[in-house]
Amino acid sequence: MKVTNTRERNNRDKNLVETQDEEHVDLQDRIEKTQQDHQNEFHIISSGDDDCLIGMKKWIMECHQSRPRLEALQNQIDDFVTSYEEKLEEERKTKEALAAEGGWTVAAYHKGRKKTTDSESGIAVGSVAQAAVENKLDKKKPKEVGLDFYCFKKREAQRNEIMELQGKFEEDKKRLQQLRAARKFRPY
Repeated sequence: MKVTNTRERNNRDKNLVETQDEEHVDLQDRIEKTQQDHQNEFHIISSGDDDCLIGMKKWIMECHQSRPRLEALQNQIDDFVTSYEEKLEEERKTKEALAAEGGWTVAAYHKGRKKTTDSESGIAVGSVAQAAVENKLDKKKPKEVGLDFYCFKKREAQRNEIMELQGKFEEDKKRLQQLRAARKFRPY
């Protein structure tokens, strides 16, 4: 058995720690180099197409291809609407033609605009007479805001009216009793 002094032991321990640190640094360097090598290496599996997309790029491309552009979509919508309107117009014309064939007269349900010229003579027709406008305005009742504007005031007015009627009824009742009493037969 070899006996070593403390100084030698400490030196040996320092050397051991230093070698372990060096080995640790060397190990980290090796790991970083292998990671860089793996990043630089590409393993491409090709199906023969040059634009072989995988993962998210493929999904995004498929999503964009499945949806039409705004211009194309707008054109489709416009075509649909115009064809639908043409179809409705044709149906309306066929209904009118069927009604006209049967000897019926088709009545227009809309009033149309008021004309300012006479259709037969082409003479300009005057505007609405001023007297007619004044009559129309006179016929309108002006809206007056009375005392009964609020609901609670209306209720109070009705209550007061009922109380007055009840008071008059009681007075009439008393007067009738007095008249009946005065009408009693008195032979003398």
